Amino acid sequence: MGPMEPRSDRQEMALLAILIACGEKAIEAFQASDNPVDGDFLVDLERVIERSRNELVALKQANPEPS
Repeated sequence: MGPMEPRSDRQEMALLAILIACGEKAIEAFQASDNPVDGDFLVDLERVIERSRNELVALKQANPEPS
């Protein structure tokens, strides 16, 4: 297998969107369950989602879609 090509901004945005959606759904599932959830884990997951949203916004601003 040869060297990996760097990801394009479009691929990076898609990966961030997937990460955000998965994190949001995980939080929803934890909140809907009756099982105890580690509060620190939820805080960390919320931070990951927020950081990913910020990165996605920055990428979209740096690469506006043509109109």
